[in-house]
Amino acid sequence: MVDREVLDRRLSRIEELLTRLRQLAGVPREEYLREPGLQAQAERWLQLCAESVLDVAAHVIADSGLRTPTTYRESFQILAESDMLDEALAKQMERWAGLRNVLVHLYLDIDHDILFDILQNDLGQVEAFVQAVVRSVGD
Repeated sequence: MVDREVLDRRLSRIEELLTRLRQLAGVPREEYLREPGLQAQAERWLQLCAESVLDVAAHVIADSGLRTPTTYRESFQILAESDMLDEALAKQMERWAGLRNVLVHLYLDIDHDILFDILQNDLGQVEAFVQAVVRSVGD
């Protein structure tokens, strides 16, 4: 059984991060690309968002007694196998695991055009993940 207090704290953090990231998404591309402070905010908040999503996935997997993933990406495959996520959303979330790895390990080579595109186009994937988790674990 999933510990709702633990899960709810993590889901709340994701919502806070999404609010901040949506604000950044409202900045014009040109301003974002010329302002290192905005880029640093995006990097950190996207990293925290990806880490939080991975933490939720790991928590749900462990508390549900599912098999242990060997990679971050596999966490979402396991959730799809257990029908907590549909395949399309699982694939999208696997890309968030990849984003986390880029932000943590390849930080010298971050392409801010790509991060801006993520801000514009991909935040809804995290929202869909949160909704799927809430539906699957119930009240």
